[in-house]
Amino acid sequence: MTTGILLFLSIVLNLVTIFAIIVLYLRQNRLLVLDHTQKQAMKEMEELFSVYIAELKEENEQFIDRLTRFQSQDYAKSALSHSSVEESSKVENEEKISSSYKRMYAAKTYQNTLQANNETEPERKEKVEKSLSEQVQSLKNKGLSIDEIAKTLNKGKTEIDLILKFLQKSKDKLD
Repeated sequence: MTTGILLFLSIVLNLVTIFAIIVLYLRQNRLLVLDHTQKQAMKEMEELFSVYIAELKEENEQFIDRLTRFQSQDYAKSALSHSSVEESSKVENEEKISSSYKRMYAAKTYQNTLQANNETEPERKEKVEKSLSEQVQSLKNKGLSIDEIAKTLNKGKTEIDLILKFLQKSKDKLD
């Protein structure tokens, strides 16, 4: 009788142990799947940010080129408006300045403008960013494509795509 009870108790303990091992195995698999999805999400975000940064660099270079052209046009206009020989020679000397110097000057001017805007109006920028995501969401709800939203808001396609993905991920987390 005592061997029967001990045998029954041994079988029950073995079953409980096997059940505990199965539960631990399932939890470990869930953690591995979660880790894999997090790595995948991080990889996607890194790719999006790198594309976004490349697009920003391209837009900044275009801006600097336009600013340089605008400044050279201003120099040319001032040369035409002033008839004195000294002023026209001064404009010619300024036009002879290397394009790299003009580019550096334009970049510094652009950075100073950005710093001035950031120092004077950080709260306004946050409101604009919040309203930008709200604007993107409302335009997407109206059925506009990413290209149309980017043109409407005068932003890059990658930026709009990034905002939509962040909005989707935050919506998925709430669900």
